[in-house]
Amino acid sequence: MYESETLIVVLFPTKLSSFEVIKKSRKEFAKIDFKDFDIDTVPVVYIQRDKKNLYVGKSTDIYGRFSAHLKDISKTFTEIVIIRSDLFNDSSIKHIETLLIDYLTADGKFNLLNIIKGQNIHNYNGIKDVEDMFLEIWDKLMEEGIAIEQLDSIHNKFIYKYSPFKELSANQIGICQDILEAMVTTPKSRHLITGDPGTGKTIVLTNILYALVYDQTTGKVREGLNREDIALVIPQNHSLSSYQDLIRKVGLHGITVLSPSQFIKKAQGKDDKYKYVFVDESHRLKQYFGKQARDLKHLVTEDGLITELELISGYAYHLTVVYDQYQTIRPADIDTAHFKQLTAHYKKHILRKQFRLKSGDQYLAWLRKYLHIANDVGVYEKGLLKGYDFKVMDSISDLYAAIKELNDEHELCRVVAGYSWEWATQKDENLHDITDPITGDEFKWNSKTKGWINQDNSVEEIGCIHTIQGADLNYVGVIFGDEIDCDYAGEVNGDYDLSKAKIKVNPEKYKDRNGLPIKGTDLNNEELKSYIKRIYYVLLSRGINGCFVYATNSNMQKYLKVIVKISQ
Repeated sequence: MYESETLIVVLFPTKLSSFEVIKKSRKEFAKIDFKDFDIDTVPVVYIQRDKKNLYVGKSTDIYGRFSAHLKDISKTFTEIVIIRSDLFNDSSIKHIETLLIDYLTADGKFNLLNIIKGQNIHNYNGIKDVEDMFLEIWDKLMEEGIAIEQLDSIHNKFIYKYSPFKELSANQIGICQDILEAMVTTPKSRHLITGDPGTGKTIVLTNILYALVYDQTTGKVREGLNREDIALVIPQNHSLSSYQDLIRKVGLHGITVLSPSQFIKKAQGKDDKYKYVFVDESHRLKQYFGKQARDLKHLVTEDGLITELELISGYAYHLTVVYDQYQTIRPADIDTAHFKQLTAHYKKHILRKQFRLKSGDQYLAWLRKYLHIANDVGVYEKGLLKGYDFKVMDSISDLYAAIKELNDEHELCRVVAGYSWEWATQKDENLHDITDPITGDEFKWNSKTKGWINQDNSVEEIGCIHTIQGADLNYVGVIFGDEIDCDYAGEVNGDYDLSKAKIKVNPEKYKDRNGLPIKGTDLNNEELKSYIKRIYYVLLSRGINGCFVYATNSNMQKYLKVIVKISQ
């Protein structure tokens, strides 16, 4: 006879951090004449388990709940792990259930069968105790072989950061509901989601996708929905595989996930338009640019040149695009003014609250101000960088060593740079690309582009903009190259007059051939300057906890030290 096994962990009995883990078999729940009164009619969280699958649930009537589970042929569980505490209530078990769904999906050891997302968690009495308790619960699940990864490692995973199981803000929920309602009640719609890096644009997108497929009231696939009618378009080739993996692992398999050119080619072969199309990072959608003619042949039509946005729109009944006007970084990216013109009739949805960067909401406006990208938001500099680890280093070597040390402690810390050096190692890996002008140390560019930040040796290399846009890091090290300069003619008696400082660029030092406008078309290098400044804006906005910088140009290095000094 199978005997239930009880594992008890007791911690701080007066707090909501004492809990016990009880293991039972399917056979025990199948016995209609047996009940364990320790778990009957009390709030519990449970995990059903077989060799490949898990299912997470909560209940205040677990025997009644399991009478339904036993009838569900899709649940082939053989073991049930039950988490209980005398101090549990409805709010705490909802919270733990939601955390388990999110983390176990990202952990990936088992396939998670849950199709209804966890609850939106609001503040309640004891929430901090539950968060502390969850650390102990997770350790116990690792001991039991239900999970294999530490929580810190999971926090760094793409699937965890952008899964549709995240708790949303009121602003995010409102946007999701607004767009979803238009999609299920009208024959056609156009939506534009905008916001700074870290405001949750991608999470909003994945939440809409999930709610479109699964009715969150019934947990069933939405009636009449065909997943082949849904497409997610990802312009960033380096992150395409991460999105494909995310969609598959959260139960949205069957949805088309392609690059813009792949999507356009596939759409051209369909009998009808896609019903629902979503585009993330749409600031990287392409317009025709002669230097990249071989890659942009799909933008040449009998009626003339066209953009990827126009082509994609023509193949969609409902289209939702995510956009950041400050992340257009190459001549082949759709011009900002033209993009605004093309989307003038779209319904606008603005995300405002910063969730990612510990620097807070003002940091990105501060970057735009001092990179001379925009002055549309007032910035109070004093103390702006307080609580955010922003440092100006004295050499590339110092910056590189600091980021490597941080990576040992936190993981997902990388060094990136402006495109001011040739990619010599692309043809000969025995060469080097970047030389520190102070120490003479030699470094290499990224050895690959797709998936670079997650490859084993990426911390040994220096990434370019095309490896990092759209991603985030725990700490980022940013090297300013000689292609960017600063005129500090306003200096008087050692005081720096920032109002007279001017950002300049040196075209001959910029090595991205596809990033240079066609010769003779860029008066005073204004177009190139806008691209280079935006590239650094993107690089400087990647670090969640901190950003270390160094500029090889002495004027730029001095400028960085001044603006940091007045903002700490």
